[in-house]
Amino acid sequence: MKTRSAIPLVATLTWCLSVATAEADSSNKLRGVAPSDLQRYIPNEKGHWTCLDSSKTISFSAVNDDYCDCLDGSDEPGTSACGNGLFYCANEGHIPTRIKTSRVNDGVCDPDCCDGSDEYSGLVECPNVCEEVGAVAKQERARLQLIQQEGSKLRKDYIDFGKAAKAKMVLDLAQFHAQTEDLERAVEEAKKILDAATLAQEKYHEGSKGDREASRREQLAPLIQEQASRLARAKNVRNKLRATLQNLKENYNKNYHDTAVKNTITGFDDYITGLGEDHESEASTDEEQVDPTEYSITPDERINNLMDQTYVIQREIGTLYDLLDNMSREYNTENNDEAVQVSVKVVEEFSTTWVTDRQEFGDEAALEVPAELTDESPEAEKLKDDADVAQSAFDEASDRRTQVQDGIRDIENKMKADLGKDEAFAKLFDECFDFKDIEYTYSVCLFGDANQRSHSTTFLGKFSHWEGANYDVQVYSGGTKCWNGPDRSVKLVMTCGTQNEIISVAEPAKCEYVFRFQTPAVCPVLPEHENEASTPVDTEEEAPPKHTRHDEL
Repeated sequence: MKTRSAIPLVATLTWCLSVATAEADSSNKLRGVAPSDLQRYIPNEKGHWTCLDSSKTISFSAVNDDYCDCLDGSDEPGTSACGNGLFYCANEGHIPTRIKTSRVNDGVCDPDCCDGSDEYSGLVECPNVCEEVGAVAKQERARLQLIQQEGSKLRKDYIDFGKAAKAKMVLDLAQFHAQTEDLERAVEEAKKILDAATLAQEKYHEGSKGDREASRREQLAPLIQEQASRLARAKNVRNKLRATLQNLKENYNKNYHDTAVKNTITGFDDYITGLGEDHESEASTDEEQVDPTEYSITPDERINNLMDQTYVIQREIGTLYDLLDNMSREYNTENNDEAVQVSVKVVEEFSTTWVTDRQEFGDEAALEVPAELTDESPEAEKLKDDADVAQSAFDEASDRRTQVQDGIRDIENKMKADLGKDEAFAKLFDECFDFKDIEYTYSVCLFGDANQRSHSTTFLGKFSHWEGANYDVQVYSGGTKCWNGPDRSVKLVMTCGTQNEIISVAEPAKCEYVFRFQTPAVCPVLPEHENEASTPVDTEEEAPPKHTRHDEL
């Protein structure tokens, strides 16, 4: 009984073991294949299988045999034999993914395969951390979803703002153009009135000019006469001092070797040398009489000329007097030098009338020249008031015309700007943002300039164009040239965010900067927000927060 019953039992156990082995072989053979691709790994009735790129047909037993047969590596999805295939990580509890087969069994726990299935050889033990990673990823997805939700609403507001701003600009531009013709006409009329008022004033003053000049000549005649007398006195004194020094130079006793006398004569020679040709021509002009009724120049020019001449000659007197005065204090009194004694006597006589520190005669008070005569008649005052009123009206009309012209130019420049296919960037036009790192502060004014600041400011570029068709990368070019390098430039790379801010600055190549910028302007508008009623937008007052605002759109 036992012998007979043992045969079926052994057969049953053998069959079960064969089935289990076959299932294990099948599982190992299709390691690294995604469930969606399993139907592509079925052998034909002859046990053959064709590479996924159709490059070769091999025995199905050669799949995952750690030898590369197919050019596309599809026969080795679970080994690193080919290296160019893809290994499927199930990552249960997280997100399935594929990695390069070159990273299978490389002794490194690949973070993309959080279940550790890429390291099944035993070379390294990789724990299954998919649940932990999945939980973190879930939190991140929730965070991003909130950003997408809020960013979507803000983007919708930006679009509405842009459309409203554009409509307002079209309206403002039409109103400005409508005012242009009237303003030009107003300026022309104001200019005619101003020209007439100015001409009337000029004619009146020209007519009364002769009377004013005659009155002025009469008013200044005694002052001119007095100043001419002062000039003549100054010339006489200067000439006497010159003659005294000339006599000293020619007649002093050289045998005494008086140092003070010699220094005085040397100073006099330097003075004469400094005069140059002027010294020769003065003799013919010193005796010229000044006519106070001279009409070749105005009375004011006449008296100013006389005062200037007097001033120059008094400076000369001061120089000559100082030479003689210093000698008289320091010469050797034991020497009986007649020429020196004559010079000392002249100094003593002259010192009573001369003020050395002011270099002028002490008995001559300064002449007070009255202000020029003006026409203060009622008629002149009225003409002046009329001209002032006309000038004010012309200035006001011109200013208004300039404001309208500037407004037209400003609106036309803004309307030329590419603010995105839905005008979402209208709210950011010329808005400025800063980013400070350890050494520098970087700034960009959208559609304007980018700069780098430290102790000084370096120009990084001006807005040039959008890169690509997605309206998420701006290029700023033409910055200050780098030493031994290119012109500086900036790429402003935008990502979805609930606030407008630069989040990082990098310089991947010499003087080529990448600013990463978060903004609602690039967030996708979710379907649930597309048809939402918009809050009315005040394009004059509302502005994005947390930056420097340069201009109102």
